[in-house]
Amino acid sequence: MRRLLLPLFLIAASASAVEPATSYPLIPLSAAQARALGVETQALTAAGAGLDDGLPALVQVPNEQLRVVAAPLAGLIVQLDVAPGQSVKKGQPLARLASPALLAAERDYLQAGQQAQLAAQAARRDQQLFAEGIIAESRYQNSRSAQQQAALALDARRAELRQAGVPEGTLTALQKTQQLPGEMTIVAPIDGVVLEQSAQAGQRVEAGSPLFRIGRLSPLWLEIQVPATLATTLREGLDVLVPSVGGSGKVINIGRQINPASQTIVVRARLDTSTRKLLPGQMVEAVLKLPAERAAFRVALSSVIHAEGQAFVLLAEADGFRPLPVRATPQADQRVLLESPALGPDTRIAVKGLAALKSIWLAEKDKKAR
Repeated sequence: MRRLLLPLFLIAASASAVEPATSYPLIPLSAAQARALGVETQALTAAGAGLDDGLPALVQVPNEQLRVVAAPLAGLIVQLDVAPGQSVKKGQPLARLASPALLAAERDYLQAGQQAQLAAQAARRDQQLFAEGIIAESRYQNSRSAQQQAALALDARRAELRQAGVPEGTLTALQKTQQLPGEMTIVAPIDGVVLEQSAQAGQRVEAGSPLFRIGRLSPLWLEIQVPATLATTLREGLDVLVPSVGGSGKVINIGRQINPASQTIVVRARLDTSTRKLLPGQMVEAVLKLPAERAAFRVALSSVIHAEGQAFVLLAEADGFRPLPVRATPQADQRVLLESPALGPDTRIAVKGLAALKSIWLAEKDKKAR
């Protein structure tokens, strides 16, 4: 007897996961009664390759396309040549900075240039004297060493000014004129758009203080909030759409951390089309597309009822409605993805009046239980 009961128990346990439609009795209801209760039905539409639409997404500028323009030296902002939202070209003037530190660096550079020139002259003179046998070789070697050190000092001073943003042409002119300009022009490092301005004309700034943030706005990133329950179905290279602007792109990164508050993960996509219609910081709705690996149907969350710890839909039949257990995966925008061998593209389910149908069903179950 035990050998017979064990297989029966296993069959019953597996059926409880997704039971066939015939395991639940029909809820008898005529068409007139259904209308009176406000019951409406809808044919299922296959989810196809689309994972979900209405996913919230944030437009961002890729990190490699952002530049922060900082003050190279401490000083006073005497002029601003651009404003937020303005397009700029690489090398275009952004602002002018008056800086005492610039004067000191230029002075040190000119002094290093003079010392390098004197050291070079002394080395040439000692070379001639050594060739004529007038001085010892050690004196000539000392002159050569002093020349090399002076040249290195000049290169270091020149590099400091170049790092501060002084162009090569200005350094050449400085050597010729020996005049020390106390102002410098800060220029754009890339082609792009001025996204932020952090300083005002007349403001004193320290070295390294951010002045502007510039970004190149094509392509763009889209950071999509996707329910964590769908994390295992995602992969890089999936198609992404932004229907509101006709934009499209590909998934390039899938987050590895779940937001505990929203129970979502961040999926990052690269958008290459219609980027002119999007702005950094803009919230849009995105669609992720997946290969159709199994038959699934997307419906409103309100089309699913829960009983006995299981999700159900109510199949529309000729004489009423029959409860069908399904696998329901939550998605964005108050929708779920339904899966069951008993569902098909033409299956009709109840989408309104479910509370009344559930009450009738549970009442019938209570009667039978008695």
